[in-house]
Amino acid sequence: MKTHSPTGHQLGKGFTLIELMIVVAILGLLAAIAVPSYTSYIAKGRRADARVQLLQAAQFMERFYTANDRYDQDRAGNTVYSQIPGVLKKAPAEGTQMYELVEPTGSVVTASSYTLTMQPKSDAAMASDACGSFTITEQGVKGVTGTLSRDICWK
Repeated sequence: MKTHSPTGHQLGKGFTLIELMIVVAILGLLAAIAVPSYTSYIAKGRRADARVQLLQAAQFMERFYTANDRYDQDRAGNTVYSQIPGVLKKAPAEGTQMYELVEPTGSVVTASSYTLTMQPKSDAAMASDACGSFTITEQGVKGVTGTLSRDICWK
């Protein structure tokens, strides 16, 4: 049975343009909120990967010091960077590399001290991250090179 309006015209079934525009506006609003939140969530995960790898590299440096009585080279004169396992030189350890361990040379690593730096790869999604590079010293002092504070980035 067909429904008719008071004027005798048949009523159509479906959505009006106004209803459709309301749905589009709601979806746009949800996307405007969800996309930045998702992007922020992904960045936090990638930062966590970089921090984990940097802390593991620092642990390697301490074991290296225990075995060689210095941070910069082993007893045979080989540099410490050549001894660090490749898996600790990148973050994440598997998958698309977002961060890389900067080779510690010169004043960055001496016989009695070091500063390790895990920096975003220039061609990766984290290249313009507000935390920048993560650093750690032989005394466990943590730092960042970006515009966000150390406390926020190392959280």
